[in-house]
Amino acid sequence: MTNDAILPIAERPVPAKSPSGRPVDGIASLLAGLATGLSIITALWFFFGFAENDTRPEHLTSAFVLTVVLFSFAIAPFAIVARIAWQAYRSGATRRGLLWTLFLMLPWIGLGIIATLHTPLPMWCGVLMASFAGLLSLWAFVSVILDWKQVSGPKVTPVSQGNEMT
Repeated sequence: MTNDAILPIAERPVPAKSPSGRPVDGIASLLAGLATGLSIITALWFFFGFAENDTRPEHLTSAFVLTVVLFSFAIAPFAIVARIAWQAYRSGATRRGLLWTLFLMLPWIGLGIIATLHTPLPMWCGVLMASFAGLLSLWAFVSVILDWKQVSGPKVTPVSQGNEMT
């Protein structure tokens, strides 16, 4: 026998860290990301509607500023919720993140309905935004309820297994 160290042929692969969140958190992240992309596409559609008629640079600049300001109220909330849902999928949901999701998504249910009924945008834009916001709000609401029930569930008192003198 020799005292030489044995060298491994190949390094052992480090197992990937599995997410500690639920699969529904990943689905919520995908939905919010899809809604963010849809908001960007709708903003471009809105801007190109102005660009068809206004060819002067100052008109296009004001149309661009209007589009960016209006659609930042759609793009930013959905992008923030996508980030919150992704963090929930990777490391578990926090009550603070879920409440922020409700705060950001509940107004978009009404705004999507208003966009469907009272704007010249295509009907599918408002319907999809309201649907995405409703599904993400439902995800956050159910997650908050499950978290609340888990924290305030029945109290379990430890029972001693040893012989105690009474």
